[in-house]
Amino acid sequence: MQNLNSIGENHVPVLLKETLEALKVDEIAHSKEALQGAPERSSGRRGRFIDATLGMGGHTEAIVKLGGRVLGIEQDPRSLEVAKTRLEEALLRSKKSFGGSETCPPPLDKHKNAAISRGSYTLVHGNFKDMGKIAKDYSFQDVDGILFDLGISSFQLEKERGFSYQDPEALLDMRADETSQEVRAADLLNALNEGQLREMFSEVMPFYESKILSERIIEARKTKKINSVGDLLSILGSLPGSKKSLNPATLPFLALRVKVNSELENLREGLPQSFRLLGKKGRLVVISFHSREDVIVKKFFKEKENEGLAEILTKKPIIPSSDESERNPRSKSAKMRVLEKK
Repeated sequence: MQNLNSIGENHVPVLLKETLEALKVDEIAHSKEALQGAPERSSGRRGRFIDATLGMGGHTEAIVKLGGRVLGIEQDPRSLEVAKTRLEEALLRSKKSFGGSETCPPPLDKHKNAAISRGSYTLVHGNFKDMGKIAKDYSFQDVDGILFDLGISSFQLEKERGFSYQDPEALLDMRADETSQEVRAADLLNALNEGQLREMFSEVMPFYESKILSERIIEARKTKKINSVGDLLSILGSLPGSKKSLNPATLPFLALRVKVNSELENLREGLPQSFRLLGKKGRLVVISFHSREDVIVKKFFKEKENEGLAEILTKKPIIPSSDESERNPRSKSAKMRVLEKK
């Protein structure tokens, strides 16, 4: 088993500096209201943030170090365990106590909506599509900022769950939360009809490529079930019109992951809830990694601005610097958009 400490330490959060600046973490956490108490807030204090996609805890760790208090939500129990360990190790290294004690909390119960409270952060196993209920349960309403980092973590890509096309022997699973999700990527490939397959792949692929791939899958599964990464790779081959700069497996694997985890549907549900949880001048920061996500975010932001309820602070999305893209190639497709509630 991999050492959780080393996994967390190797994780590089995308657009970290830009995220902290967009959320105004340092300014808010050290404001007069945060230090003395803000009577207009239901909590009596400022400097509270929700990390809707905790992942391995990189963004949350940085927010906490600047004095913010974070509710971190993560649907993948394994990533949640890594984040917990990362934050506890950061606590011990700095010899600070966020919750009045430096004793590490017990391991997460992966089969329940378990949480760990440490004063400056609370980690919850859940999905941001249920953010409204989760925030209410942990008294994290009327908050100063909310972050969505919609990218998949390098930790998930390295595990044997079929998220990546690098390991042909891995099973085509792709479930972010095996404790609550039943349908795997392989199940979809073996059960959906040609039209349904075409619709799934066309979410992120050109229609013509989606049509060809769907036909190939239908033909291939007449001989044997599709179960592993290698099974799908053997079907893919090269698709006509595929971008030479992309591995031909990139978009099909993305389409499967998005469908298995209902990522687009969850985003559409989560964004309105997050907006309602923001206090006055609270900011919603969303980092997306493919065009369908970005379209949903852009449309939602525009709707709120047109309703006179918010202001879009990023007329053009913020993208990683050339230095960050070179250090962390997975950040290249990241786009950050920021909305401020009026």
